[in-house]
Amino acid sequence: MSDTASQVVIEGDVAFVTGAASGFGLALSNELVSRGVCVIMVDIVEDSCKKAADELNAKTGKNVAIAVKADSTVFEEQLAAYELGKEVFGRVDYFFANAGIVERPWIPPFSPSTSSTRPITKPNLRTLDVDLNGQLNTAALAFQVFERQEPNPRNGFRGKLVFTASVVGYYAVKSAPLYSTAKAGIVHFMRSAAQYYEDKGITVNAISPNITVTAITSQEILSLFNQEDLCSIDLVVEQMISVLGSCKDNGRAISITGKTVWDNPPDTLMRDQVLPVLSVGDDAIGKALGLWQ
Repeated sequence: MSDTASQVVIEGDVAFVTGAASGFGLALSNELVSRGVCVIMVDIVEDSCKKAADELNAKTGKNVAIAVKADSTVFEEQLAAYELGKEVFGRVDYFFANAGIVERPWIPPFSPSTSSTRPITKPNLRTLDVDLNGQLNTAALAFQVFERQEPNPRNGFRGKLVFTASVVGYYAVKSAPLYSTAKAGIVHFMRSAAQYYEDKGITVNAISPNITVTAITSQEILSLFNQEDLCSIDLVVEQMISVLGSCKDNGRAISITGKTVWDNPPDTLMRDQVLPVLSVGDDAIGKALGLWQ
């Protein structure tokens, strides 16, 4: 555990974690509870999620976790999960937009020789639904919850939102066009939202790992890599924890490959020429939308 993460004090806080039944979400939930945080564990796989929550409650001897079945692509189900958690724990300090899936084929592979035998088909956008829209549902919920609650007296923040992104959000891969699109969208949304909420007692950050040993990555794929090239779940969770508590970090794309961690900066190519023009339009559009005076 890095010095930064080990120094984060979050005891007594409450977290909402999507995709909590396995992978990053499960490991994160375990770490949060070990630090004195109560967790609303949200997942579409109800049995596994409930088992994990029951084990945490049994281990601690008290009610520190609840499991709620919800499809992250359905906003109303996430809202219902929050409302149940609020009844039990009172408030939510941290939202983790974590639920995700691997690439699903969106159109048939390119094959001119067989194309005449196949109909033109509607694209399968399930990858975007889960990896982009599902996380935006969590964000929409988080911001509206934070707006309605007073700052946490222990750290002064209304709340913190953490996305699970990916390095393919910067380095697109040809085998996963929709996954790459979704993660790029999350990174850009995070940077936009971080600017808007920076003076409102809210922080927004993203954790972007490279390939990690989790349930969504098949053993067949994992076997292609040297172990030292894979990210560990513990290192990813450590970065998630590092931006909680009284940490003021905002708008970070914390990136991980193997054991290396870095902040991936926004693109600076042509920035000095582009931003002066964009800022004028941004200000006018923000006023038109009622975002500021």
